[in-house]
Amino acid sequence: MTKTSTPNNLVSSPNTQPLEKVAVEAEQQDELFYNSIKPQLNKLVKDPSEETIAKILAYSKSK
Repeated sequence: MTKTSTPNNLVSSPNTQPLEKVAVEAEQQDELFYNSIKPQLNKLVKDPSEETIAKILAYSKSK
């Protein structure tokens, strides 16, 4: 008969710390990117171009 055993000193997830660090760094980069483009996005929402308004009006009249 063969005896098998599992060592008691195994860690269930040895790579969790580096993955969490990578996730935090990626989240910070995403937030920096979003904050850098936020003013342009807000301008688009609040002040559409004349061309955009004309396209919307033309579409609404065609239906």
